[in-house]
Amino acid sequence: GIRSTEASGIFFDSLDSDGDGAIEPEEVAMFLQNEIGGKQFDTQIAVDKEVGTIMERLDKNQNNGLEMSDMLDYWITLESLLSAEEVSEWIVYSVQLPSCVGKIFLENGITGYDFLEIVDNGGKVLKNELGIDKVSFRNKIVRQMQARMLGIGSSPGTPQKFTYRLESCKAITLSWERSIARVFPVHSYRIQRRAINLFGNESSNEDSVPNSNNFDSYSASTSGWKTVYVGGENEFVDSGLETGHNYMYRIQAWNSVGRSGWETIDLSRALKKQRCSTKPSQQKFVTERGTSSPPEVETQWEWMSTTKRVLWGTTAAVQFMYHSVRFVLALFALLAGMMR
Repeated sequence: GIRSTEASGIFFDSLDSDGDGAIEPEEVAMFLQNEIGGKQFDTQIAVDKEVGTIMERLDKNQNNGLEMSDMLDYWITLESLLSAEEVSEWIVYSVQLPSCVGKIFLENGITGYDFLEIVDNGGKVLKNELGIDKVSFRNKIVRQMQARMLGIGSSPGTPQKFTYRLESCKAITLSWERSIARVFPVHSYRIQRRAINLFGNESSNEDSVPNSNNFDSYSASTSGWKTVYVGGENEFVDSGLETGHNYMYRIQAWNSVGRSGWETIDLSRALKKQRCSTKPSQQKFVTERGTSSPPEVETQWEWMSTTKRVLWGTTAAVQFMYHSVRFVLALFALLAGMMR
């Protein structure tokens, strides 16, 4: 298997350049500059700030050095946080590699515990055991796994002010505030949609809606949720809604470290208010200009039941007769007054 009892010692020794059994702040700084790099560590101030954060998080006995026990404690936490499914999502959405690479990790059951073995020897296991031939992919995976193993940066905060505007019964505009994170900026947001068919015997095209990233097609965590957007913008228009359904949306932010929690909105009340939750043949949409029928409904008679038609016709006839009698009486009264 992928796991190796020697992997933790090898990675620790690669950080402990002076071999004294402890990783000092200076050695952490060297690792940030030489192995991680990037514009986030262009200045010494940025490096020193992140070194201080790492030491505060990982140095349990606060002796200004990370010993093997400190690192093992953190790596155990990392293992519990990253299951095989979570690692495969991390590869796709954090490392930003094709979904086929995420599928390789999922099928091989790679978890956070395996990071130690994978980064050993420049990530040779990625090619020899997982069959990832592209050098740029392997380098990117090793770099970001190393960052995770040393606790560099933070996951994004949950997107705030996740709001919507119902454009019609078939389209909605979603917007949100951009999330922030330590060291590594947020590079994408993922939005998922869940449809609830209110009429189980009615046909629906929801099952045929493709995920925006086909990674979700084999991920077991979707539970009816379909990814409809992955991108860096903070607004998205979904024009794939159907009448006769309630919809829920959820959003999460991603950076090189990981993902935020989900923020969810439920459209059921808004859809009901706009009469979008009725059967398609009964749909009427309320706009600022009043109530309008959809193009496929020519007249109200197409959705009125037989009983309602009879009742409406009877009421109209009675009202017509009533107003006709009043008109005739008023006319006689006027003629009588003129004859006097």
